[in-house]
Amino acid sequence: MEKPLYKQKYPNLFNPMVLKRGRTELTFKNRVIVSPMIPAGSADGVGFPNFSFLDFFGGFAKGGFGGITLTCKTPYDANPDRGPRIEDEFLEPWIEWHKVQRLIHAYNAVSITELVEPLNMPAMNPKYVAKSASAYDWNGQHIGEMTEDDIEQSIENQVLWAQNAKRCGADALMLHVAHGWTIHHFLSPLTNHRKDKFGGSVENRVRFLRMLLERMRKEAVGDMIIQLRINGNDYTPGGITPEDAAEQIKCLEDLVDMVHISCGHRMDAITRIYQHPTHFVTPGHNSKSSEIIKKCGVKIPVGVVGSIHDPALAESILAEGKADFVLMARQAVADPDWVNKAMYGQEEDIRPCLRCSRCLDGNRRGGLSKNLTFADKPSRDMHCTVNPFFAQGIWKKYLIHKPEVSRNVAVIGGGIAGMQAALTAAEQGHKVTLFEKSDKLGGILYFSDYMWFKKEIQKYRDYMIRQVKKAGVNIRLNTEVNPDFVYKAGYDVVIVAIGAKPITPNIPGVDGDNVAQALDIFGHEDKLGKRITIVGGGISACEIAVHLKTLDQTKEISIVEMEHYLAVNALFTERVHTMQYLEDYKVQQYVDTRCTEILADGIKAQNEAGEEIFIPSDNVILCVGMKSLKEEAKAYEDTAFVVKSIGDCKNASDISFAVDSAWDAAATII
Repeated sequence: MEKPLYKQKYPNLFNPMVLKRGRTELTFKNRVIVSPMIPAGSADGVGFPNFSFLDFFGGFAKGGFGGITLTCKTPYDANPDRGPRIEDEFLEPWIEWHKVQRLIHAYNAVSITELVEPLNMPAMNPKYVAKSASAYDWNGQHIGEMTEDDIEQSIENQVLWAQNAKRCGADALMLHVAHGWTIHHFLSPLTNHRKDKFGGSVENRVRFLRMLLERMRKEAVGDMIIQLRINGNDYTPGGITPEDAAEQIKCLEDLVDMVHISCGHRMDAITRIYQHPTHFVTPGHNSKSSEIIKKCGVKIPVGVVGSIHDPALAESILAEGKADFVLMARQAVADPDWVNKAMYGQEEDIRPCLRCSRCLDGNRRGGLSKNLTFADKPSRDMHCTVNPFFAQGIWKKYLIHKPEVSRNVAVIGGGIAGMQAALTAAEQGHKVTLFEKSDKLGGILYFSDYMWFKKEIQKYRDYMIRQVKKAGVNIRLNTEVNPDFVYKAGYDVVIVAIGAKPITPNIPGVDGDNVAQALDIFGHEDKLGKRITIVGGGISACEIAVHLKTLDQTKEISIVEMEHYLAVNALFTERVHTMQYLEDYKVQQYVDTRCTEILADGIKAQNEAGEEIFIPSDNVILCVGMKSLKEEAKAYEDTAFVVKSIGDCKNASDISFAVDSAWDAAATII
């Protein structure tokens, strides 16, 4: 009997994984697990899982994932994000948890509950006093060393959490002992400087965790399957290495059934760029660690997480013996149907994750900090750049319905906003014509063809082009329209997506032959001289500096920015990594500095002290932002019964706003 095509193409990815312990036998239908992640607002005011929680995790089960890791708040009242509780005998939250368990089990998926002890970090609730493996100072706060009584109390707490997770209907547990949380501080020699039985050797550093697992097995969960999330690499000198991680795991193999390998440490925020890898990091980078760990003789299944977003990459990691299963979070958020699409040969329809970490950092973490902390008074309005239904966007899916009447819709502009509007309108049953004045769709995202670290954006642009074509949209390239043309065509609805244009600052010499707008340099980088000054210091300017320096390390690149910081509006993780590149590439950074004149051989500028400085330059690149074409969009105001502006011509912003505003405009056509 011939196997289905997906099993021929991905024989390892779709090979079930069976785990046994005592009388327990647990089968994962495939080797893809959703790793822990949760949007804010997944619990009601009491702490019960709400509809958002069910939809979020149930969506992954429906999308074909073999296992789904559910997150909870432990202790419930320590920190914000309003995740669901598993504590409180009186409230009995497990009653509500069984709703999501039944949904997950309906799709034959495995439900895993994550448990994490976070109290080595300062909690926002002052009743919790932060203590850790060893005393240290973090963000200006002193963290004390845990006593043996503290360790015992922590074990009691976690045993209760495990017991409650079982009552909540979990098939398995995942103990998060990585990323700088309490137990990780014991495991890592970077943070464990104890001289007692909990410090020093590998056996001593795992003692806390071993005691916890023994107690969990004996008092709470018996033969329940337990997984560890553990660091294969701290990415910090003096921290855990893959070889060290392997020895730790071997000390625990009799008590745990599976592990998966992550990395990074809260002691140094720069490691977050590998923990939640940015677009600069090689996809699947943690597989180097998981491969070493397996070769060191670890016998239980070893999984790996970290930008494994391509089914072919996932299959190769398994086929080459680098891991036994794979996990993903951000890609699952970007497209919850990832597994089903791989299974049914629809890989080109997988919506790509951009690895921007908006889902983790946006409206939650302060971008300018060098420390991993929450922003001051964050709104927690969480978004995925490419999936408009993430977090608070869930309600669009259920409260905005398909209209009863099909309309004749014109979309003007073929950038991301225009394509999203055309796609959504077509999906809603409307007849859609998309006008684009150039010879290709994608708008200004053509820059991704040239920048090596923007391949996810390139994939996303190409994905959107394919989806628009598949949706049956009438695409009119090389067609520049005007309000009169659109009015005479008699459309019911017009959606204007004509974008924005680069701002040209009022600086003497700005029209010189050595001056170019940032978007105009792509494909012509070889014509730039050795000394380049970029006027403007947003994230785009910083990325252009990295791009040019990567092409030619001998170039002398300077960035001139009026504000006190570069990339002031960037997301935390992408900013940390970009700034690291600027430092490594020795890009000259002039902040609190205003360009006053552009000359043939450089620029004049005024620094914070009011002093005039001269920066020698062969070329000057303008990157001071985009101006919305609002006025041009207004010209279409009465060209149809309903006219809507979206994307940059509504508000010069980013891909996330383009996608959200476009979906909203098209989905609400009635």
